[in-house]
Amino acid sequence: MHLITPDGVSRVSRQILSRIPMRPLQPEDLRSYDIVLTVDTNTVSQLGKYQSLLEEFKGPIVVIDHHNPDPRTGKIATHSFPNDEASSTTQIVYGFYRDFRLLPRRLVAFAIFVGLAYDTRHFALASSKAFQIAGELVSRGIDARKAMRLLQVPMTDSEKIARLKGSQRLLIRRVKGWLLAMSHVGSHQASVARALIMLGADVVIVAGEKKNQVRVSLRSTQDFYDKTGIHLGRDVARPVGALIQGAGGGHGLSSGVYGCGKAKVALERCVEAIEKNLETASKPTASSVD
Repeated sequence: MHLITPDGVSRVSRQILSRIPMRPLQPEDLRSYDIVLTVDTNTVSQLGKYQSLLEEFKGPIVVIDHHNPDPRTGKIATHSFPNDEASSTTQIVYGFYRDFRLLPRRLVAFAIFVGLAYDTRHFALASSKAFQIAGELVSRGIDARKAMRLLQVPMTDSEKIARLKGSQRLLIRRVKGWLLAMSHVGSHQASVARALIMLGADVVIVAGEKKNQVRVSLRSTQDFYDKTGIHLGRDVARPVGALIQGAGGGHGLSSGVYGCGKAKVALERCVEAIEKNLETASKPTASSVD
Protein backbone atom coordinates (compact mmCIF):
# COMPACT_ATOMS: atom_id res chain seq x y z
CA MET A 1 0.00 0.00 0.00
CA HIS A 2 1.27 3.48 -0.91
CA LEU A 3 0.38 6.78 0.76
CA ILE A 4 -0.32 9.36 -1.95
CA THR A 5 -0.27 12.97 -0.76
CA PRO A 6 -1.52 15.44 -3.43
CA ASP A 7 -0.40 18.58 -1.55
CA GLY A 8 2.81 17.26 -0.07
CA VAL A 9 3.43 16.53 3.61
CA SER A 10 2.77 19.04 6.38
CA ARG A 11 5.05 19.54 9.38
CA VAL A 12 2.65 17.63 11.62
CA SER A 13 2.45 14.80 9.09
CA ARG A 14 6.24 14.59 8.85
CA GLN A 15 6.44 14.29 12.62
CA ILE A 16 3.79 11.56 12.65
CA LEU A 17 5.50 9.67 9.81
CA SER A 18 8.71 9.66 11.85
CA ARG A 19 6.88 7.27 14.19
CA ILE A 20 4.65 5.48 11.66
CA PRO A 21 6.81 4.09 8.83
CA MET A 22 4.86 4.86 5.68
CA ARG A 23 6.52 6.59 2.74
CA PRO A 24 4.43 9.29 1.02
CA LEU A 25 4.46 9.29 -2.78
CA GLN A 26 3.26 11.56 -5.57
CA PRO A 27 3.06 9.29 -8.65
CA GLU A 28 2.45 10.77 -12.08
CA ASP A 29 -0.42 8.38 -12.81
CA LEU A 30 -2.47 5.60 -11.20
CA ARG A 31 -2.28 2.98 -13.95
CA SER A 32 -0.08 0.63 -11.90
CA TYR A 33 -2.57 0.52 -9.01
CA ASP A 34 -5.29 -2.11 -8.58
CA ILE A 35 -7.46 -0.14 -6.14
CA VAL A 36 -7.52 3.41 -4.77
CA LEU A 37 -8.83 4.51 -1.38
CA THR A 38 -9.51 8.18 -0.65
CA VAL A 39 -9.66 9.01 3.05
CA ASP A 40 -10.75 12.20 4.81
CA THR A 41 -11.32 13.86 1.41
CA ASN A 42 -14.61 15.70 1.24
CA THR A 43 -14.35 17.05 -2.31
CA VAL A 44 -12.42 15.62 -5.25
CA SER A 45 -11.10 19.12 -6.01
CA GLN A 46 -8.88 18.74 -2.94
CA LEU A 47 -6.98 16.04 -4.83
CA GLY A 48 -5.46 18.43 -7.36
CA LYS A 49 -4.21 16.59 -10.44
CA TYR A 50 -5.43 13.31 -8.97
CA GLN A 51 -9.04 14.40 -9.53
CA SER A 52 -8.78 13.79 -13.27
CA LEU A 53 -6.64 10.70 -12.72
CA LEU A 54 -9.30 9.22 -10.44
CA GLU A 55 -12.06 10.04 -12.91
CA GLU A 56 -10.12 8.04 -15.53
CA PHE A 57 -9.16 5.20 -13.15
CA LYS A 58 -10.63 1.84 -14.22
CA GLY A 59 -10.29 -0.03 -10.92
CA PRO A 60 -12.33 0.15 -7.70
CA ILE A 61 -12.36 3.48 -5.82
CA VAL A 62 -13.23 3.33 -2.12
CA VAL A 63 -14.17 6.56 -0.32
CA ILE A 64 -13.90 6.69 3.48
CA ASP A 65 -14.82 10.05 4.96
CA HIS A 66 -16.36 11.66 8.03
CA HIS A 67 -17.51 14.88 6.32
CA ASN A 68 -21.01 15.54 5.07
CA PRO A 69 -21.05 13.56 1.77
CA ASP A 70 -20.33 15.54 -1.38
CA PRO A 71 -22.34 14.35 -4.42
CA ARG A 72 -19.41 14.76 -6.83
CA THR A 73 -17.18 12.58 -4.69
CA GLY A 74 -19.91 9.96 -4.57
CA LYS A 75 -20.04 9.82 -8.36
CA ILE A 76 -16.48 8.51 -8.67
CA ALA A 77 -16.78 6.02 -5.81
CA THR A 78 -17.22 2.31 -6.39
CA HIS A 79 -17.79 1.89 -2.65
CA SER A 80 -18.45 4.74 -0.25
CA PHE A 81 -18.33 4.78 3.56
CA PRO A 82 -19.42 8.24 4.74
CA ASN A 83 -20.27 9.00 8.36
CA ASP A 84 -20.45 12.68 9.31
CA GLU A 85 -21.29 11.75 12.89
CA ALA A 86 -17.82 10.23 13.36
CA SER A 87 -15.24 12.50 14.99
CA SER A 88 -12.57 11.40 12.53
CA THR A 89 -12.03 9.11 9.56
CA THR A 90 -9.88 6.87 11.75
CA GLN A 91 -12.98 6.29 13.89
CA ILE A 92 -14.69 4.82 10.80
CA VAL A 93 -11.65 2.64 10.11
CA TYR A 94 -11.67 1.41 13.70
CA GLY A 95 -15.33 0.52 13.18
CA PHE A 96 -14.33 -1.83 10.35
CA TYR A 97 -12.10 -3.72 12.76
CA ARG A 98 -14.89 -4.00 15.31
CA ASP A 99 -17.42 -5.12 12.69
CA PHE A 100 -15.14 -8.01 11.69
CA ARG A 101 -14.16 -8.70 15.31
CA LEU A 102 -10.51 -8.00 14.59
CA LEU A 103 -7.90 -6.27 16.72
CA PRO A 104 -5.66 -3.78 14.92
CA ARG A 105 -1.93 -4.36 15.16
CA ARG A 106 -0.19 -2.17 17.71
CA LEU A 107 1.19 0.25 15.10
CA VAL A 108 -2.22 0.54 13.41
CA ALA A 109 -3.88 1.15 16.78
CA PHE A 110 -1.35 3.89 17.49
CA ALA A 111 -2.09 5.52 14.12
CA ILE A 112 -5.84 5.37 14.80
CA PHE A 113 -5.35 7.09 18.16
CA VAL A 114 -3.19 9.83 16.60
CA GLY A 115 -5.74 10.41 13.84
CA LEU A 116 -8.54 10.59 16.37
CA ALA A 117 -6.64 13.08 18.52
CA TYR A 118 -5.65 15.24 15.55
CA ASP A 119 -9.08 15.53 13.97
CA THR A 120 -10.79 16.33 17.29
CA ARG A 121 -8.26 19.07 18.14
CA HIS A 122 -6.74 17.06 20.95
CA PHE A 123 -10.21 15.70 21.89
CA ALA A 124 -11.74 19.17 22.35
CA LEU A 125 -14.38 18.23 19.72
CA ALA A 126 -14.53 14.53 20.48
CA SER A 127 -17.85 12.74 20.78
CA SER A 128 -18.63 10.21 23.49
CA LYS A 129 -17.96 7.47 20.94
CA ALA A 130 -14.54 8.94 20.19
CA PHE A 131 -13.65 8.94 23.88
CA GLN A 132 -14.81 5.34 24.16
CA ILE A 133 -12.54 4.31 21.28
CA ALA A 134 -9.62 6.24 22.73
CA GLY A 135 -10.14 4.46 26.04
CA GLU A 136 -10.19 1.06 24.33
CA LEU A 137 -6.96 1.83 22.50
CA VAL A 138 -5.23 3.02 25.67
CA SER A 139 -6.40 -0.09 27.53
CA ARG A 140 -4.68 -2.16 24.81
CA GLY A 141 -1.34 -0.53 25.47
CA ILE A 142 -1.28 2.67 23.39
CA ASP A 143 0.82 5.37 25.08
CA ALA A 144 -1.50 8.39 24.90
CA ARG A 145 1.15 10.89 26.02
CA LYS A 146 3.57 9.73 23.33
CA ALA A 147 0.83 9.98 20.70
CA MET A 148 -0.18 13.49 21.78
CA ARG A 149 3.42 14.70 21.72
CA LEU A 150 3.55 13.90 17.99
CA LEU A 151 0.90 16.57 17.42
CA GLN A 152 2.74 19.31 19.30
CA VAL A 153 4.46 21.23 16.52
CA PRO A 154 5.44 24.85 17.27
CA MET A 155 4.01 27.52 14.99
CA THR A 156 6.33 28.95 12.36
CA ASP A 157 6.94 32.69 12.16
CA SER A 158 4.81 32.85 9.00
CA GLU A 159 1.85 31.32 10.83
CA LYS A 160 2.27 33.70 13.76
CA ILE A 161 2.41 36.67 11.39
CA ALA A 162 -0.68 35.44 9.54
CA ARG A 163 -2.60 35.27 12.82
CA LEU A 164 -1.53 38.79 13.78
CA LYS A 165 -2.41 40.17 10.33
CA GLY A 166 -5.73 38.38 10.43
CA SER A 167 -6.56 40.05 13.73
CA GLN A 168 -5.40 43.43 12.41
CA ARG A 169 -7.68 43.20 9.34
CA LEU A 170 -10.67 41.95 11.30
CA LEU A 171 -14.18 43.07 10.37
CA ILE A 172 -17.11 42.28 12.67
CA ARG A 173 -20.76 42.06 11.72
CA ARG A 174 -23.70 41.30 13.98
CA VAL A 175 -26.35 39.12 12.34
CA LYS A 176 -29.47 38.00 14.22
CA GLY A 177 -27.62 38.44 17.50
CA TRP A 178 -24.55 36.46 16.38
CA LEU A 179 -21.07 37.92 15.95
CA LEU A 180 -19.52 37.17 12.55
CA ALA A 181 -15.80 37.88 12.20
CA MET A 182 -14.24 38.23 8.74
CA SER A 183 -10.63 38.62 7.68
CA HIS A 184 -8.22 37.92 4.83
CA VAL A 185 -4.64 36.65 4.81
CA GLY A 186 -2.33 35.23 2.17
CA SER A 187 -1.80 31.89 3.93
CA HIS A 188 -2.67 29.87 7.04
CA GLN A 189 -6.38 30.72 6.74
CA ALA A 190 -7.41 27.75 8.90
CA SER A 191 -5.01 28.70 11.69
CA VAL A 192 -6.24 32.30 11.64
CA ALA A 193 -9.85 31.12 11.77
CA ARG A 194 -9.13 28.97 14.82
CA ALA A 195 -7.43 31.90 16.54
CA LEU A 196 -10.35 34.25 15.88
CA ILE A 197 -12.87 31.77 17.24
CA MET A 198 -10.79 31.65 20.42
CA LEU A 199 -11.02 35.46 20.63
CA GLY A 200 -14.80 35.28 20.99
CA ALA A 201 -16.53 35.31 17.60
CA ASP A 202 -19.53 33.05 17.00
CA VAL A 203 -18.67 32.49 13.34
CA VAL A 204 -15.37 33.19 11.57
CA ILE A 205 -14.69 33.48 7.83
CA VAL A 206 -11.08 33.88 6.69
CA ALA A 207 -10.25 34.13 2.99
CA GLY A 208 -7.10 34.34 0.93
CA GLU A 209 -6.31 34.58 -2.76
CA LYS A 210 -3.32 33.77 -4.90
CA LYS A 211 -3.20 33.95 -8.71
CA ASN A 212 -7.00 34.14 -8.94
CA GLN A 213 -7.36 31.07 -6.69
CA VAL A 214 -9.39 31.57 -3.51
CA ARG A 215 -9.28 29.58 -0.30
CA VAL A 216 -11.69 30.17 2.58
CA SER A 217 -11.77 28.65 6.06
CA LEU A 218 -14.89 28.83 8.21
CA ARG A 219 -15.34 28.07 11.89
CA SER A 220 -18.23 28.36 14.33
CA THR A 221 -18.82 27.69 17.99
CA GLN A 222 -20.74 24.69 19.26
CA ASP A 223 -23.31 27.10 20.69
CA PHE A 224 -23.97 28.60 17.25
CA TYR A 225 -24.42 25.18 15.70
CA ASP A 226 -26.66 23.90 18.50
CA LYS A 227 -28.97 26.92 18.46
CA THR A 228 -29.20 27.52 14.69
CA GLY A 229 -28.66 24.08 13.20
CA ILE A 230 -26.44 25.64 10.52
CA HIS A 231 -23.90 23.11 9.26
CA LEU A 232 -20.99 25.10 7.83
CA GLY A 233 -19.90 22.35 5.44
CA ARG A 234 -23.33 21.51 4.03
CA ASP A 235 -25.15 24.86 4.29
CA VAL A 236 -22.38 27.36 3.59
CA ALA A 237 -19.17 25.94 2.13
CA ARG A 238 -20.76 23.63 -0.43
CA PRO A 239 -23.10 26.21 -2.06
CA VAL A 240 -20.45 28.94 -1.95
CA GLY A 241 -17.92 26.59 -3.57
CA ALA A 242 -20.32 26.09 -6.46
CA LEU A 243 -20.84 29.86 -6.78
CA ILE A 244 -17.11 30.58 -7.13
CA GLN A 245 -16.50 27.76 -9.61
CA GLY A 246 -14.88 25.47 -7.10
CA ALA A 247 -15.96 23.22 -4.27
CA GLY A 248 -16.59 23.33 -0.57
CA GLY A 249 -17.50 21.12 2.33
CA GLY A 250 -16.53 20.02 5.79
CA HIS A 251 -18.00 19.64 9.23
CA GLY A 252 -20.73 21.42 11.12
CA LEU A 253 -18.25 23.61 13.00
CA SER A 254 -15.38 23.64 10.52
CA SER A 255 -15.32 23.81 6.74
CA GLY A 256 -13.42 25.08 3.73
CA VAL A 257 -14.04 26.49 0.27
CA TYR A 258 -11.80 26.44 -2.80
CA GLY A 259 -12.50 28.32 -6.01
CA CYS A 260 -11.68 31.17 -8.37
CA GLY A 261 -11.90 34.93 -8.07
CA LYS A 262 -11.34 37.46 -5.32
CA ALA A 263 -11.16 36.88 -1.57
CA LYS A 264 -13.53 39.80 -0.96
CA VAL A 265 -16.21 38.23 -3.15
CA ALA A 266 -15.83 34.84 -1.46
CA LEU A 267 -16.20 36.47 1.96
CA GLU A 268 -19.37 38.23 0.84
CA ARG A 269 -20.84 35.01 -0.55
CA CYS A 270 -20.16 33.20 2.73
CA VAL A 271 -21.81 35.97 4.75
CA GLU A 272 -24.82 35.92 2.42
CA ALA A 273 -25.15 32.15 2.84
CA ILE A 274 -25.00 32.44 6.63
CA GLU A 275 -27.55 35.28 6.65
CA LYS A 276 -29.89 33.29 4.40
CA ASN A 277 -29.65 30.24 6.65
CA LEU A 278 -30.24 32.33 9.76
CA GLU A 279 -33.40 33.70 8.18
CA THR A 280 -34.77 30.20 7.63
CA ALA A 281 -33.25 28.46 10.67
CA SER A 282 -35.82 26.31 12.41
CA LYS A 283 -34.07 26.61 15.74
CA PRO A 284 -34.09 29.88 17.72
CA THR A 285 -31.04 32.12 17.62
CA ALA A 286 -29.39 33.56 20.70
CA SER A 287 -30.23 37.02 21.96
CA SER A 288 -27.99 39.96 21.14
CA VAL A 289 -24.67 40.14 22.96
CA ASP A 290 -23.68 43.51 24.43
